Amino acid sequence: MSTSRRFYTTIRILKSGAVNLFRNAWLTVAATAVMVVALSIILLAVVLNVTANNAISELARDLKASIYLTNSATDEDIVTLRDDVQSLDFVEAVDYVSQDQAQKDLAGDFENDSEILQALALAGEDALPASLRITVSDLERMPEIKEFVEQDQYSDSVESVSLGQTDAQTTIDRAAAAQRFINIGSILAASVLSVVSIMIIFNTIRMAIYTRRDEISIMKLIGATPDYIRGPFLVEASLYGVIAGFIACGIAYSLVFSMGKKVADQPEFSQTYTFFTQPNIIIVMALSAILVGILIGAVSSMMAMERHLRLKNW
Repeated sequence: MSTSRRFYTTIRILKSGAVNLFRNAWLTVAATAVMVVALSIILLAVVLNVTANNAISELARDLKASIYLTNSATDEDIVTLRDDVQSLDFVEAVDYVSQDQAQKDLAGDFENDSEILQALALAGEDALPASLRITVSDLERMPEIKEFVEQDQYSDSVESVSLGQTDAQTTIDRAAAAQRFINIGSILAASVLSVVSIMIIFNTIRMAIYTRRDEISIMKLIGATPDYIRGPFLVEASLYGVIAGFIACGIAYSLVFSMGKKVADQPEFSQTYTFFTQPNIIIVMALSAILVGILIGAVSSMMAMERHLRLKNW
């Protein structure tokens, strides 16, 4: 077959598939609608998952371990301890907090509580110990800091160790649990709706094959190849995916832009909003939705043709 003939054959197949899309309008709408829901859930699950990851990372930055130093610790001891802790592979930063700075930080936290401020003033500058404030990259490994500084070589320098605020840890645990719930729920919902989409498209193609059985018989008699007969059905089902992908991406991004603008100034969500509003990410999300939709449509179409068309290769 010459190149020009293949080109015109492909054009005819694409045109026929596009025409078939409107022959069974109600089934087309039903198949596309269910696929839109499935693809929208998949896209929103991706957005929520990235949002949860960024929120957990932002919250984790505020959850710091503190090593409280003894009054007898020398500058050399403090520098040695700080460098040793900094050498741990999961430690991002180690900041020294002097007694004076610790008192100022506490006074700032309770600036509206006069009783605490008075008690702090009476206690004097030595009421709070100096400390090393530690930021980690892996919260699960934070207990290793306590084990590390409890070695005998640091006993004269370390008074006690605090592994972060309990309420912050609880918030992070809840965010992680919500992320797991979102992942599991979205996978189940998208899977069920994808199967429903496949079944609807399967029946749509089956009915199309049935209504065009006389036309298919004539095409066989005049020598049409199996690929030429199958082509329009495959194009029709793939177009469902293309249309559904565009609509699903539009739904997902309408929510991203409408809701994202309201929380874009909050540290937990600003990174997510910036990431998903980049032009290249928008294009990737749209293409991914379209490709998944085409895959669902193509699989449904091939299943229907394998069962009901039953063409022999010649």
